[in-house]
Amino acid sequence: MKYMRLLNGIRGAVRLPSMDRPLINKGRRIGRNILNATEGYEEQVYSVISRHQFPRIDVYPNSGYKTAIYRASEPSPCLDEIFYKCENLLPYGKEYWFAIFTAIDKKKNPMQLISSFGRRNSRTSVDNVEIAVDSPGQGMARTGGFVWCFDGKKKLTVPTVETMTSISGNSISSAGNGLNIDISGTVPQYRVKVDSEAIKCDFKLTKPASGYDTEVLNELKMKLNYQVYNLYYDFDGMLNGKEYSGRCYLQKVLLTTPLVPWYWSRFVFKDGSSFVFFKPYFGTHDLNYPLRNKGAFYSASEDKLYWVHNIDVKHDNKMKNWKISSQGEGYSLSMAVKAYADHGFNFRYGGVFNYNEHMVNVRKFDFKSGDSNIGLKKLGTGAGIVEDATGLLI
Repeated sequence: MKYMRLLNGIRGAVRLPSMDRPLINKGRRIGRNILNATEGYEEQVYSVISRHQFPRIDVYPNSGYKTAIYRASEPSPCLDEIFYKCENLLPYGKEYWFAIFTAIDKKKNPMQLISSFGRRNSRTSVDNVEIAVDSPGQGMARTGGFVWCFDGKKKLTVPTVETMTSISGNSISSAGNGLNIDISGTVPQYRVKVDSEAIKCDFKLTKPASGYDTEVLNELKMKLNYQVYNLYYDFDGMLNGKEYSGRCYLQKVLLTTPLVPWYWSRFVFKDGSSFVFFKPYFGTHDLNYPLRNKGAFYSASEDKLYWVHNIDVKHDNKMKNWKISSQGEGYSLSMAVKAYADHGFNFRYGGVFNYNEHMVNVRKFDFKSGDSNIGLKKLGTGAGIVEDATGLLI
């Protein structure tokens, strides 16, 4: 009965089609991802969503940017027209900018900083801050913005405030209520500045000489579109009067989908290696239907990219210790990370959505593929972000 009650709760949250007892029994035999027990379930889910909640979306902006990842040593698309643009959002469309920085040093708990601003084309409340929907003019939008960091010793936070975001040439600025976030520049060098009472930073971002520097995810899932644009760069500069350097990424996210639960992580290592994965899903931590479950490990020593699938994420009750694993054809991945700072956000109207960010250091990393056996002894120190989002927001 507990499985039936749990699935009824999931189904009720997103109006999923009913599932009969033989299917539940089959799912119980195959393990945690019970919803994977049926073929075509995704199509059933979309049919319900499209009939009751969303229009079919066949045409969406930026369709010229296809899903791909690009080496720093090879030509890649310039994403400025994406970063320096406020989209004409569809109803319930969403648009967010991120600039995330991770220092690479021998400290147990290194400096990390997360800055973001964005909006949704419908009534929105973030941490009880109302964000207006109207757009004042061309190249301008009302947004919500926040910044938080761990400076190597303590956590510092600029709570969510309503901001006005404006664009001028190759620069975008989001400012209001004592917070100012500026992104400017173009390939191969950008600049991110944050000015607030608690956090002041001025970072120079430069294109790396090796590895991968540009990534695009422009995908349809159940005929609804999500787009993610990433620049993976090096950085150096000042945070509250102290010098830092390491790895960072600029990110722009565009969604015509609901916000569903996800795990999203990116870890960077001293030798230049990195591991990133994205796992959005329907359901709960323990019982879920993944909409995407894919990641990439870049080995700097080999200058080689490995794709990994079916990633499993577990954590303890306090969400301090995390285990991430994947077993596939010809490879295995096992890693453990520990959180040393975290911050959460709550979105309301059109549902309830909790967005939690955990700054972590890597305690264990073992990757095996063929003759390759890669661990922390080769990679050096590692750190990054674990995003754990729960709930549902239309």
